[in-house]
Amino acid sequence: MEVRNLDKSEVSELLAEVFSRFTGQVSFYAEHMMSHDTLEHDPLAVMETASVVKVPIMAAAFQYLHDHNPQEQFLRLETEDIVEGSGILQRLSPGLSLPILDVITLMIIVSDNTATNMILRWLGIDAVNDFITSCGLVETKLMKRIDFSLPGPLGLTTAREMAALLTRIYQRTLVSPEASQSMWEILIQQQYNTIMARNLPYELISDELSDTPMVRIGSKSGSLEGIRNDVGIVTSPWGDYVVVILSEKSKDLRFHIDNEAMILLPQLSRLIFDYFTHEQRS
Repeated sequence: MEVRNLDKSEVSELLAEVFSRFTGQVSFYAEHMMSHDTLEHDPLAVMETASVVKVPIMAAAFQYLHDHNPQEQFLRLETEDIVEGSGILQRLSPGLSLPILDVITLMIIVSDNTATNMILRWLGIDAVNDFITSCGLVETKLMKRIDFSLPGPLGLTTAREMAALLTRIYQRTLVSPEASQSMWEILIQQQYNTIMARNLPYELISDELSDTPMVRIGSKSGSLEGIRNDVGIVTSPWGDYVVVILSEKSKDLRFHIDNEAMILLPQLSRLIFDYFTHEQRS
């Protein structure tokens, strides 16, 4: 794709065209970390998180480690933790013991649901929600452990609130500078780059030509039936920004690379990228 010189009115027109082709609801918020220029659409809408809620779970885990420095730094995989869906721990044997940081890493980079339940058994849902409240977030909430037999959403959030959490990671003010740096290093290993990165210039994001790509993305995606989300931090030589893209109620229920959200939402991500970087890249 060529570099497009877009002003905000042109972006708004292009966004409207993308939204007109989507059968569900989209909410997004993006903020440039230097200029604080923003792009947004319905950023205060309360939306289902799917696995995006694993970001505040990760942060709450780092807060506990920071506050308590427990002597026991390992978590044991129990039968009660095991759940279907994404991840690899469901395929391994109960009784396995893993370092807490490894469990957190699996929860994010392969969205491991069983790892998430291990963290929640250790921390407790109330502790996660207490941490979220301490961050000043009002609408964001973890509703339950991952158990697909339980009704209701896994979590709720808004694009604006999730962006506020990511901004603190970017600024290295969430929990501590060291914890924020560790969270960033986990996020950039995330392997489901299906929305934010899909339409970005490959030569800028690939590590095939350089150990350190020009554009780095630390993100967490989330998918459930009718729901596709992606949230994260994008860094580049032309400026850094935080972006949260949430969608739900899509009529396309397929778990397929050509699901409508997987086609249209990467176009949204690319518009945001071009808007925030075009002047410097032109």
